[in-house]
Amino acid sequence: MSNEEKDVGTPSEILGTTEVEYATETSRKNIFKWAMYDLANTIYSMAIVSFIIGKYVLVIGQLEHSMTYSSASFLYGTVSTLMQLGVAICVPILGALSDNVGKRKPFVISLTGVILLFASLLGFFHDITTVLILFVIANVAYQFSLAFYDAMLPFVAKREDIGNVAGFGVAWGYLGTILVLVLMLPLTSGLGDLVSSPPVLPGDDPIGYGFSGYWFSFALPMVLFLVCAIPFLYVREKQKQTKRPPIGKLIKNTFRQLGSTFKDIRKHRSMFIFIIGYFFVADIANVIVLYMILIVTDGLILAGGSNMFAMLFVIISTMSAVGFTYFVGKFGQKYGAKKTFYLVGALWGIALSIGITLIFSTQSIDVGANLPFILTILMGIVAGPALGGTWTAQRIMVTELAPKEKFGEFFGFSKLSGKLSSALGPFIWGTVMLTYDIIGKAAYGWAMISVGFIMAIGLLIISRVKES
Repeated sequence: MSNEEKDVGTPSEILGTTEVEYATETSRKNIFKWAMYDLANTIYSMAIVSFIIGKYVLVIGQLEHSMTYSSASFLYGTVSTLMQLGVAICVPILGALSDNVGKRKPFVISLTGVILLFASLLGFFHDITTVLILFVIANVAYQFSLAFYDAMLPFVAKREDIGNVAGFGVAWGYLGTILVLVLMLPLTSGLGDLVSSPPVLPGDDPIGYGFSGYWFSFALPMVLFLVCAIPFLYVREKQKQTKRPPIGKLIKNTFRQLGSTFKDIRKHRSMFIFIIGYFFVADIANVIVLYMILIVTDGLILAGGSNMFAMLFVIISTMSAVGFTYFVGKFGQKYGAKKTFYLVGALWGIALSIGITLIFSTQSIDVGANLPFILTILMGIVAGPALGGTWTAQRIMVTELAPKEKFGEFFGFSKLSGKLSSALGPFIWGTVMLTYDIIGKAAYGWAMISVGFIMAIGLLIISRVKES
């Protein structure tokens, strides 16, 4: 990438219509501004989706509505499934819309406003219906913003730099996790843990809201999100220079393009195969994002530590992601997207194997110099680049396979695959977790086995993709 800020180019006029071209130069300053949104939205994803909402819903269900742990978990999984199905239906439409409008940044900015508002409101309510509605609105806006944000990639970086930029964006984004932890640690230590599972060991804390019982525990991460997203306002994206058509014509063109792509998607055989395979591979990443903290606190059960150790675990996996995800992108740049998926699959296989073994072989894990604890740390180190590498490999694969005039739309179809998968994952996970009241934390082991099996199917399908 060049050191100086450079123009990302102007579109060509062909037969009286504007053809959208890829960026011809890659500016480090521009990429940094673009990647700052990766960092900013990670604050939402980690603070709200990973750290708080799953346990928050479980606590509300058990304390306010007299639900069991299993039934509250199943409700959360079912709502997540329905939400992701709705997102999956809409994402290809958004991709086609971005192609027709020729601009993506304004959509990202508008959707960010929705995320900030509704996520901040979560802390004011302890009614499970209200909380789930607010979360669905905020998270749908978040998923939509990612569709537009990812589709910006070839319009801010030249094609040969896309692998590096994709890896850098994901790795840099994980620094948002560190900011979340800096914010959440004093809240947890000062206001108490958010405890979602019934006491298992002597001295365990009872179910309680802890820091999540205060509205500012939700609002402060969103303020941090807003501050970190400011540089994104100044990103220069290669855009169509023609005036936007009337809204009616825009919608008509969008659905016409979408219908055309549905008809001829099978002509792009490799892309079609990848979309099917990614449906299965993305399942594991989506599930881990939703249930990461619950796996550590309620599945592994760290004796003498709950959310505090969970935060340490996330710090370790995040630093590993920051340190190694960029190199996953470099690997993809050199060896291609398919081999990158093989690498990611191997990393996930190691992380899952460690977690499953620990869940079935230990009642609890003592924090200290012992083999189970060391293996837990190793699991976090491996899981970090596995998660970041999943998104990096997807970005590289789409840029390899998609025609430039339908890049946003094909990214939308890959997102469709991922979102359908993120509907399947929580449903399967929630169904398996219905056994928690009977078999205890072993339910987490069987749930992890199920997502590992699904991932293996996806990698087998992706092995059939012919890279261009």
